[in-house]
Amino acid sequence: MATARRGGKVGGQNWERTTMQSTSDGLEPIRLILEDADLSGWIHVPDQRMTDLLQTGEPFSFLPAGIDGAEWSDVYPDETVLVVPPPYVSPPELRVPRNQHQVFIRAGRFRVEGTAYLRPGEQDDPILRATRRFLPLTQATFACDDRPDEQVDVVIVNLRRVDEFVPLTRADQST
Repeated sequence: MATARRGGKVGGQNWERTTMQSTSDGLEPIRLILEDADLSGWIHVPDQRMTDLLQTGEPFSFLPAGIDGAEWSDVYPDETVLVVPPPYVSPPELRVPRNQHQVFIRAGRFRVEGTAYLRPGEQDDPILRATRRFLPLTQATFACDDRPDEQVDVVIVNLRRVDEFVPLTRADQST
């Protein structure tokens, strides 16, 4: 995969959704955070949640932003640590009742905090969490090393890269 580093650092704050809007030809803005790169660009999302696309484990096409002559490249979900997905509202029939929990996650050099929607018992059971590869967190903050926190509406965490998973509080009974 061709990587486009942003200023040679991971976790920089120069990615702004306001400058990366959906296009008329179906391209959606996305931010991919790998262990050694922080990439902004575009994807085609065939009317599904980004989490579902990542869960398949199949590579998806990514077009880096801001690079003259950039070409589409394949990204394997397991390469990602965090993904800031395009905006998407799930159809009601895809929503499964889950409990909301504030969680803290450490994945390599990254720390993430936000609201996770977990099945009953999943917050305390790593075996239950292992049944899925990616976990979206809403109203999330994340940072790399000791850099300042970034706030996003949604960040998707690659659970196979998680070193620490700590439930902080239970937000409500279910949603």
